[in-house]
Amino acid sequence: MTTETQSMEQSVRYGVDSKTFAEFVDYAQANPDDVQFELSAKGYWEGRAFHTLSKIGPYSLGGETIDRETRDYTFPFGAHKEVEAAMGFVGPDDRPEVIETALAALSGCLSHVISLHLAAEGLEVETLETTVRIPWDPFVALDIDDTETRDGTLRDQFGELDIEIHVGGESVTEETIERVRSAARRSAVYNLISLAHFAEPSVEKIAADSTVD
Repeated sequence: MTTETQSMEQSVRYGVDSKTFAEFVDYAQANPDDVQFELSAKGYWEGRAFHTLSKIGPYSLGGETIDRETRDYTFPFGAHKEVEAAMGFVGPDDRPEVIETALAALSGCLSHVISLHLAAEGLEVETLETTVRIPWDPFVALDIDDTETRDGTLRDQFGELDIEIHVGGESVTEETIERVRSAARRSAVYNLISLAHFAEPSVEKIAADSTVD
């Protein structure tokens, strides 16, 4: 085995070349505009209440739009079979609920940033599991409660978000735990759902047989 090969193997951790990653971070710091994202998705109603086919849309990186057929990821959203049956749906189906997929996205994002931090810091772990839970009152979604409270603020449909992160391995120390806790706060999805981001739906009429690009 050559010295160069040995050096490469030593620099790769959890599938990431730490040398290349460090160079990327340096470039990003020097050229922040080149690494800014704009992400998108689109939902197509399927003609049945609660059923939507959502697709990941093009994204832009550093102002350049990237759109290719291999990124045609689709997600069939709906409701739980028991819920559809109770609500009177004909032929109740069983699909992932959109909130469940949001929680799944959060669990994945937490794992992403933590594992990247572990790779960059050279920390050894054997297992990493993230679990997220949240209580949901569906009265607003079911049009039983108003969308706003008496003082005009948007009604909160959820209780406290519970996030559990379990890290396993003989080399895991209290310092590892603290670093994992700190890294978790770097999650983009955690940031998205924890902070207020202004959003006002824009509703426009289009022809019944057309779609918006």
